[in-house]
Order: sequence, then structure tokens, then C-alpha cells
Amino acid sequence: MEEKNTVTTYDEMIGTRDVQILKSIVPFLDYSSRRSASMLIQCLEFMQARQVFATRESSMAACAIPETPDRRSAVLSAVRQFCTPREQETIDTMLNLFCVMENYDSITGLSPLK
Repeated sequence: MEEKNTVTTYDEMIGTRDVQILKSIVPFLDYSSRRSASMLIQCLEFMQARQVFATRESSMAACAIPETPDRRSAVLSAVRQFCTPREQETIDTMLNLFCVMENYDSITGLSPLK
């Protein structure tokens, strides 16, 4: 699978400018320095994640998709970008199936997920 430079909402929340700078220089370090820098980066990201989720009303709640029938489609669409082409086809099939099911339910008068 080809690597993509995709950043998730979670990465945006816990990623700081300082950590991004450190990550950008890691490939230019010697092997032992790469290991140390990687551990430092992981620790910094962990501390930032703790800080983000320390409050009851974290910023992640603002990014959350509300509990609706569209939630499953949103989850699959978010995951799709990290999948292989074959997995993406499977997800596309599932999304199409959900769409057909919702259309059928609306035609027959059934209310989905109630």
C-alpha cells in the first residue's frame, strides 16, 4: 500500500508545532539519535493527549459526529483513506448498501435505527 501523508482529526488535536518540527528532522539523524528522538516524540504526544482529555468537555467532543444513522457512514469514510484499494472497494460496497437500505426504509415508511 502506498503511504499517504494524511492527518486525522486526532493528530491535529494532539500534534503541536514543536512535535511536527521534531518529526521532520528524524530522517536526518543517525540511527541511535532517531531512536531517542522517536521516544521523545511519543512522550510529547502522550503528554499532549493527556492534557487534551484532562477536561470533561474536551475538544474531541466538539469534533464528534452526533449519534445518527449517518454515523456509521462517517466512520467508514474516515477509515477508508487508510485502507488498501481492495479494502476501499469493500467499504464502498458497504456504503452503497447502507444507502440502498436507507432508501428502501424511506420508501416503505420504516424509520431506520429507531
